[in-house]
Amino acid sequence: MSGKKFSKETLQLAAKFAKQIETVEKVVIGEDNQIELQEDDEVLDIEDSQAEVEEEVQDEEPQKQQFQSKGQTKKKQIQKEESEEDIEQDEDIEEEQDAEEEEIQEDQDNEEDQDDEEPENYDDEDEENQKNNEDNEDDQQHKQESYQELENGEQIVPTDLGEVLNRINVIVDILKNKGYKEKPRETYQKELQSLLCTYYGYNSDLMEVFSKLFPADELVAFLDANESPRPTTIRVNTLKTRRKELAQTLVQRGVNLDSVGDWNKVGLVIYESKVPIGATPEYLAGHYMLQSASSFLPVMALDPQMNEKILDLSAAPGGKTTYIAQLMKNSGEIFCNDNSKDRIKALFYNLQRMGVTNSIITNFDGRKYPKVMKNFDRVLLDAPCTGLGVISKDQSIKAQKQIRDIRIHSHLQKELILAAIDCCKVGGIIVYSTCSVTIQENEWVVDYALRNRFVKLVDTGLEVGTPGFTKFEEKRFNASLKVNKIYPHVHNMDGFYFAKFKKTQNGPRTPENRPQTKKEKKQLKKLEQLKAGELRKQQQQEETVPVVKKIKKVRKEKVQIPEEEQEIKQTNKKSQKEQKSQKISEDIQDTEEFDNQEIVKTVKKTKNQVPGVKKTKIIKKIK
Repeated sequence: MSGKKFSKETLQLAAKFAKQIETVEKVVIGEDNQIELQEDDEVLDIEDSQAEVEEEVQDEEPQKQQFQSKGQTKKKQIQKEESEEDIEQDEDIEEEQDAEEEEIQEDQDNEEDQDDEEPENYDDEDEENQKNNEDNEDDQQHKQESYQELENGEQIVPTDLGEVLNRINVIVDILKNKGYKEKPRETYQKELQSLLCTYYGYNSDLMEVFSKLFPADELVAFLDANESPRPTTIRVNTLKTRRKELAQTLVQRGVNLDSVGDWNKVGLVIYESKVPIGATPEYLAGHYMLQSASSFLPVMALDPQMNEKILDLSAAPGGKTTYIAQLMKNSGEIFCNDNSKDRIKALFYNLQRMGVTNSIITNFDGRKYPKVMKNFDRVLLDAPCTGLGVISKDQSIKAQKQIRDIRIHSHLQKELILAAIDCCKVGGIIVYSTCSVTIQENEWVVDYALRNRFVKLVDTGLEVGTPGFTKFEEKRFNASLKVNKIYPHVHNMDGFYFAKFKKTQNGPRTPENRPQTKKEKKQLKKLEQLKAGELRKQQQQEETVPVVKKIKKVRKEKVQIPEEEQEIKQTNKKSQKEQKSQKISEDIQDTEEFDNQEIVKTVKKTKNQVPGVKKTKIIKKIK
């Protein structure tokens, strides 16, 4: 039964494929379509598949006879499914063949049209040229994709980071060795700024600020340092534990640590840790505080003593305040002020966790704090700033901060530092600090305080840091501004600035009492010299006035004598001329016999000798 059924299906398929072969043979196929015929032949090779199927069926007959009763229903279902699948396959094959026939006919039509037309010898060459042009255009586009034009259109900046880094190194070497002969220095500096913006992701405002602070090679080192985070540091709370004990317990928990340095006795640097440092039992118990190493320095410069009254004008979140309480051993009074209520919550929590008991929290605007309370022994002002020294902690600063933000913070810092000085008593100490690197937030603010209040800069007593700026572009600061400054690429710490003042007198400075810069001193000298010169001129004029009068009188007397002589000379000349004219007239009277022509000649001769006498009058007289 099974053999007969398979033979019927195979016969049906064979008949269908025979019809297909007849239709395909009628079509004239070119060389390009031989591959499609081979594929069709592979589909139509059915004889081998039929033999294989019959062999499999003969092998399965003894087994199927045993299970005829059980498998009849299954065979019927399989036959139905196979018949349906065969029908679908036949429909798909017919559709494909129709499409192939249409394509073959179109190709034949195209070939006939080309045979009718004249052959063109340059078609192949044109196609090759077009392909070559397209390839060149693709290469140019690929090159242009790696470059980006600036808004000015003057420079082209590569966007491939490898090319950018190579070009940065080249320009740095040129600027360092002063090898800018082909172009001026400014063009190289502008190109370097644009390349650094694309490579490190800074905006143009910040890059311009940093390029004024550092030379080219140091600028690249500073930007590289901002890309890598600083090592985490902790400050041991000596109110509850000692550094050795804490170090031992943390080492047992799998922490790799070391001391910060010889300049501090309570700091530890953590290199590796198997445990989160901010969630250990020791941290929750207040045995240490997560704090950057550079923020230790303002408190160390303040040098608080026991039983003193100290003000932290901008205290939140409490790192420096708890350090002050630790150095004071919970004696005296610490007034912790902050303008933000949200930040005061963190301040309160840290004071409680660290075991500080001598603190008083206030919430006032720091600029108005002198109206609330004064006469503090020491004042610490960790002023709000742009945070351009801690970019490694917050990479969003690169794109967000601008020159406008620097100016706003600088204005606020000037107001706060004046308030901090007013809160301190005479002879007290004021420490100003920021976590920024810019001159507008540091040296300018300190110079402003020196000009407007009776304070002077004092040595911090710390050997950490580099001196600040006394000259910047056209500005000249006080010579005593060589205070400490921390750079991340030099000290491997967050960027920081701190200055220490000592108050000498209450009240603001007047213009007369303000300290003078070198420029102002030079200008005053010039004014004094001009004033002295004017006084000398006046004195000389006063002294020379009587002498000039005498000289004028003598000159007048001397002038009068020659005038009289001249008058006498003139009268003598006139008398001589009159005498000559009389002689001539007498001679003319005697010579009445002369002709008129001779008379005229004599008159012409005498005209030059006798001025004022006209020719007509003489002639009339002669007649």
